[in-house]
Amino acid sequence: MKVLVATPDLAVFDAFQGVDGVDYKEALFTGGLYEELPGAQLVIVDFDKLVPHPYSVEMVRDLLENAEVPYVSSDDFLEEPDRWIMEARRVRGEITGLPSKRSIAFTSYSGGTGKTVLSVDTALHFARRTRLPVLLTEFTYGESAIAALIGKDVPHLFDLSTQPDMEPATWKGVTVVPMDYENCRDLSVQLIAKYFKELFAKHVLTVADVQYPHALLSAIHDDVDQWYIVTTPRPDAVENARKLKDELGRRAGIVLNQKGTLDSIALSGIERVLDLPNVGQADRFEGKLGKMILAHTYGEQNWRQYEPNFVTRLSRAVGFSRNSH
Repeated sequence: MKVLVATPDLAVFDAFQGVDGVDYKEALFTGGLYEELPGAQLVIVDFDKLVPHPYSVEMVRDLLENAEVPYVSSDDFLEEPDRWIMEARRVRGEITGLPSKRSIAFTSYSGGTGKTVLSVDTALHFARRTRLPVLLTEFTYGESAIAALIGKDVPHLFDLSTQPDMEPATWKGVTVVPMDYENCRDLSVQLIAKYFKELFAKHVLTVADVQYPHALLSAIHDDVDQWYIVTTPRPDAVENARKLKDELGRRAGIVLNQKGTLDSIALSGIERVLDLPNVGQADRFEGKLGKMILAHTYGEQNWRQYEPNFVTRLSRAVGFSRNSH
């Protein structure tokens, strides 16, 4: 029986001495609690003593409230340890794995590559499959593509970052922060960075749709784990993707979007991390492309539990892109 102990109260550990079949794991950071939660049958947690890194305490609390795993404070546990241990033995530990914290950005020097569709499809599919907190934001100069997709008036970055009591909107399970650049251009990058750092801590996955270069991008640039440089088979888009890959460095990989059956020869010699097919009505956001991005982001084995019968198809896509240069 796996018990997760997220409290420094030594009396809790003493209560397990001599109890057979208990495997307790310590987790004093929010990240440790999140990572050890899979398989747990009981969580003993003092939220006021958790160290909020890299997640916020609020995010972890919400996760536990929605998980089918009993959790209890150290004081309540110590009042009736036998009862809580007995209840834990009846729990199967249904959570088998959770995605790691990630921040990814889709960008391109070229227009018309489909990076916005990929961003939205990825965020929505993550929300559907995991029901964990996911953030969708953007760095743009013109009108907000996110706000246009939602089709209603929602808070934008300027108001959200300058009014602490204002909460971002949620759309189909995704937290959305559209950018209103004409207003945001008057803000300091430090203020925007502070806001995003707090927001990142509340979400397991952050997805950014980025126009590159962008005057405010330094607010999140160093916090992006993976840059997906999106290109299509067009020669100009491919050449621009090469240049941007050189600029962004080792955290960046080229994603070939809208690949047709006759494009392989023309694309030989181009290193890329993933080939995506030309999907009809991709803007219906059914997850056909997003699930391939997520499997690459988290690794095939880690994402397997969320996509039954999907990993085999992804392996072909990744293997083909690696072997075609």
